[in-house]
Amino acid sequence: MAQLTEQDIERRTKQARSGRPWRRLQSKVFAEETHCWWCHAWVDQSLPGTTHPMGRTVDHVLPLWLGGAPLDRTNCRLAHRRCNTIRNNQVRAAQRPRPTFTIDAASL
Repeated sequence: MAQLTEQDIERRTKQARSGRPWRRLQSKVFAEETHCWWCHAWVDQSLPGTTHPMGRTVDHVLPLWLGGAPLDRTNCRLAHRRCNTIRNNQVRAAQRPRPTFTIDAASL
């Protein structure tokens, strides 16, 4: 998959989280799903999703910054806010380059 530019990522993020199409997609996900796709536990949809760690959020299966479709229903799943954050941190950590250490064998 081609690497996205910073402008593409910013545009996708803004498109994915604003406007009537996003709210419509959110409502559809909240109505169709009852369990977190990450931990498989029931999501209490009465909790405030913006502040409560177990509140409802819509998670993009393929993150936007990796080229995921922002408004594609098949790319969006119900998740707890905590699970969404943990998964995103894990995916970002896996993408981060790991430092390598080399030791000259002659110095041993």
